[in-house]
Amino acid sequence: MQPTWDLIVIGAGILGTFHAYFAAWRGWRVLLLERGDWPGEASVRNFGTLMAGSLAGEWRRRGMESIALYRELAPQAGFHFFPCGSLYQVTTAVEAAILEEFAQFTPPDACRCELLEPSRAVELNPLLRREHVRLALFFPDDARIEPRSLFRRLIPWLMRELRVQYRPATVAVKVWVKGGEACVQTADGAELHARHAIVCNGSDLRTLFPDRFRAAGFERCKLQMMRTVAQPHLRLPTTMASGLTLRRYPAFASCPSYARLKEECVAPGVLEAGIHILTVQDPDGTFIVGDSHQYSDGDISEVLDARVEALILSEAQKLIDLPSWAIAERWYGVYSMPRDAELYRATIDGVIHLVTGIRGKGMTTGPAVACETIDALAP
Repeated sequence: MQPTWDLIVIGAGILGTFHAYFAAWRGWRVLLLERGDWPGEASVRNFGTLMAGSLAGEWRRRGMESIALYRELAPQAGFHFFPCGSLYQVTTAVEAAILEEFAQFTPPDACRCELLEPSRAVELNPLLRREHVRLALFFPDDARIEPRSLFRRLIPWLMRELRVQYRPATVAVKVWVKGGEACVQTADGAELHARHAIVCNGSDLRTLFPDRFRAAGFERCKLQMMRTVAQPHLRLPTTMASGLTLRRYPAFASCPSYARLKEECVAPGVLEAGIHILTVQDPDGTFIVGDSHQYSDGDISEVLDARVEALILSEAQKLIDLPSWAIAERWYGVYSMPRDAELYRATIDGVIHLVTGIRGKGMTTGPAVACETIDALAP
């Protein structure tokens, strides 16, 4: 008997939703399962930045392909897409040398970038703290989406236009292969069948296939973020990144001066907390500021660390000048990642496919990763 579905996708975060999109676009019968009413974990608790310029190799390509898709889908599905670019502002001689080297030796397949002297950087983004700008690097093709509203626009559009069936508040508790089909049991006792199942489990490493994730050495990363009160009279025209960000993004690691970053003095506690600074502004006038990185192979504390928040704000205040730094919201996000890999992919009996552990690159590259999965499965 033919299974009810061609594909069941477990998890409606960025990876899961775009697996559903590409499969439905091919005419597959798709069921998308989400444990919450709407996605609410790492795919929502982030900046929404699409920073392909900070990536290298195949990840840069994936980022550029994903940005192109967001740009195409935004007017159709009605979600926000901001072609704002990303501006990296640095304050030290070593950081400036890295930007100069990057701009000079950018490979042919890299994203466009422009090296900016302080006056030009401030002209582009007047909220910069001019006294702290030594040099800046602008990636004009980077962009941003607003993650809190993305799924509430995109998923109904998938249901309406591509006939994806969405079942929220549905927890998959077991996935197995029987008779060449994927079988999914949900917490309410239902048993669902499909030609394929794709598991995009995010940071939940204990419900489905925990032995596989344990063997892959998965750990989770907690990030603290915050949102200021609304300041709609201001406009932040670009995504902002600080010199600390150079330490975390792989595109800059090939620069000759990169190794000298460890000689640079930073405020006590900043590197230990994994802090780098990104700042964006939402349409309501609020500014999102972050973040930190705390790693664990066990439970993640739900406590928001006031000391870490103070360090983030102190560094952010060196980056841009706001009339008010009063905080309206605080939260944390958690993403998972495997040991020694940038992405975890595994296939069980050619039918069940695990695609997760994208190391915080989901918003920028997730759509392209999902496209690769479906292309590989397509007849």
